[in-house]
Amino acid sequence: MKRLIVLALIVLALTGLALCSIALAQSTAGGPLREYFRYTCDIAISQPGKQNYLVVDAAIWAHARASLSDLRLYDRQIDREVDREVQVPYVLSAEQASSSTQVREAHILNLGVRGRRTEFDLDVGDEAEYNHVQLRVKATNFVATATADGRDAVVGTGRKLSTSTLYDFSREGLGNNFGLRIPLSTFRYLHVSIMPAISPGEIAGASTSLHRESQAKWISAGQCRSSEQVGRTTRIACDLDPGVPVGRISFSVPADLVNFRRTVSVSDSKGTQLCRGSISRIRMKSGGKEVVTDDLALSSCAMKANQIVIEIENGDDTPLRVEKAEPQSLERRIYFDPAGKTAIRLYYGDEKLPAPEYDYANFFHKEPDAVEAVVGAENSNPDYTGRPDQRPWSERHKWVLWGSLLLAVLVLALLALKGLTSGPA
Repeated sequence: MKRLIVLALIVLALTGLALCSIALAQSTAGGPLREYFRYTCDIAISQPGKQNYLVVDAAIWAHARASLSDLRLYDRQIDREVDREVQVPYVLSAEQASSSTQVREAHILNLGVRGRRTEFDLDVGDEAEYNHVQLRVKATNFVATATADGRDAVVGTGRKLSTSTLYDFSREGLGNNFGLRIPLSTFRYLHVSIMPAISPGEIAGASTSLHRESQAKWISAGQCRSSEQVGRTTRIACDLDPGVPVGRISFSVPADLVNFRRTVSVSDSKGTQLCRGSISRIRMKSGGKEVVTDDLALSSCAMKANQIVIEIENGDDTPLRVEKAEPQSLERRIYFDPAGKTAIRLYYGDEKLPAPEYDYANFFHKEPDAVEAVVGAENSNPDYTGRPDQRPWSERHKWVLWGSLLLAVLVLALLALKGLTSGPA
């Protein structure tokens, strides 16, 4: 009897330890090791003395985590103290459009009409740099030409800086433009002439600004087939590159096609609509002047499908001739400092690795003369072993746990049976 009790206690103790291991075991991913990455590619650096960057291409997107958190750069120098390759810190950057503007109010002087022109001077102020003039105009439904001359004094000759087209298409619902783009200037005064004349009472104010901007950069995210007509709809089927996030769909239309606006919808292969918008090109003539505006990209069109169908609604108009449709992804760059190295290696393909934390990111400044490094062909990592099974021992050997529980139940049942059979008659 005593032996059975001792055996039962031992079995219950082992079972308790197994259950505790489930509660206490940690299953979080450890740090990066080269053998945990499935893929690698060599990075060639032509100017190791400057800030470099590499572009994340379709091959990397296909095999890296969706967040790109598992990308790691290693140089080929071995850190003897810890016996491992040394990481190269980096910053991941999405190449979005950006702009900065410093605006200063300008004072209007000598406003009036001379012949068929409206003329006035702008007092910009001392020590001001500017490359843009914004007028505040009350007039509507017009097209005019504006010239700007830079002067150091109100009276005297100046230097011609630019000629711009001002317009307002309120009647057509196509917006307006009251801005003059000029070369970077520091003239104290600007003489502005507008023809045909606008009533001086409709010139409400003006400002100058120093405007710096950079355009968004896009890469291809798939391939589209030739368009086909289905009734009044132009239909285009596209295959998307695996893993590459689509940010917009760009359309190429012959230059001779103008004054159209078409509704565009995008669906997956099952017919579920993913996004909807419009594309347009407007060419308007007024007063002998021509204004052209293009909007040939469907933005805000995030999707995870492998195949999509684009449908352009033509209504009763002639079907729109689309030379090319292309899904595009906002370009992602990895910026890093080679520190004199001419070759490093990129590793990726560890599905459990979180994003890195580098001091380099906290003090990063994007250099305007950063050099693009060349990404070599993707290869399977010859050292790949995968992460070890990090589940608790009890999770990996569930049969031991259940066997212990079953044995404990059997021992307790034997004890109960023994107690019943050994009792008084």
